[in-house]
Amino acid sequence: SRVFFNSRLNAHEADTEQFQPTREDRQLYDAARSAAALEEAKVTGCAVDASTPASTPGAVSVGYRVKKIRIGSYEIDSWYISPYPDEYSRHPLLYICEFCLKYMKSSYTYTRHCQKCTLRHPPGDEIYRDGSISVFEVDGRKNKIYCQNLCLMGKMFLDTKTLYYDVEPFLFYILCEYDARGYHFAGYYSKEKRSVQGYNLSCIMILPSKQREGYGKLLIEFSYLLSKKEGVSGSPEKPLSDFGLLSYRSYWRRAVYEILLHVGERARVVTIDAVSRKTGMTVDDVISTLQTDGMLQRKGVSYAIVVDKARIERFVELAREKAPRRIDSSKLRWAPFLTKNTTVVQEDDGDISV
Repeated sequence: SRVFFNSRLNAHEADTEQFQPTREDRQLYDAARSAAALEEAKVTGCAVDASTPASTPGAVSVGYRVKKIRIGSYEIDSWYISPYPDEYSRHPLLYICEFCLKYMKSSYTYTRHCQKCTLRHPPGDEIYRDGSISVFEVDGRKNKIYCQNLCLMGKMFLDTKTLYYDVEPFLFYILCEYDARGYHFAGYYSKEKRSVQGYNLSCIMILPSKQREGYGKLLIEFSYLLSKKEGVSGSPEKPLSDFGLLSYRSYWRRAVYEILLHVGERARVVTIDAVSRKTGMTVDDVISTLQTDGMLQRKGVSYAIVVDKARIERFVELAREKAPRRIDSSKLRWAPFLTKNTTVVQEDDGDISV
């Protein structure tokens, strides 16, 4: 005799054919769905077409929007519309597991899931840890569902984000806070595995509950550390959002100023190429930063970097007070995803001069 579910069910109980819905079952379902749609329309004030299937992948009904998410111990207002499946977009509050990022419609389902979820960190390799801060590298091809859930949540806080389901060509770097319960999601950035334009970052998002803690600049600095490890210069994908441009300009200014202070004590002449190699920034971004601050001046047929030492010392000191968190390159455990015919940059204390 056949055994079903370790003898928990007999042959009759395990026969699924008897549970196929009949015509009467479908009529009852359609009537219940129509009644629920009318009741929901009264509550939300949105017109509802009950004849439209509610399971179209990636479709969001006009008038519906997830207004809040519950992730961990935080309840966060969403900023933009995210293309969750229609049956989830109808709910103003979504529950998201902070470890696997699965989204749910009810607190009961969320509570049950939290009791059964065995994941306590992102499904990738931990490549950096400094105290209670960790960064995981997650491959979009190997962990497709996790990365799709991540992109759907990220769209709630990124106006220009267009990537939702095609995650396989990307790597995701997840920033987490560690405690006894596990690794709690704080933010992430993504980048293409093979970027023709040389971009080292496609999009970046920090949860609103974790903002103003220096995590944004920490991830930006981390992206440039990986670029230097690969032996290439990098730049974020263009165009940048307004907030992204402000964050990057602040980081670029700090990175360039620190290099100018460091080498200025040992050499009177510094090249833009040398600054690019030391920071991992592209030459264009270095020039843009110097031009914005009025430090690149024309002298005859060439240009010169004119440094106001007192000014940049004040800026660097203030920046260190506002954002004391920094990336410690010695704690990175990572090898480039793709090997290129380039020479890896060696960090040294040698003079950079012409």
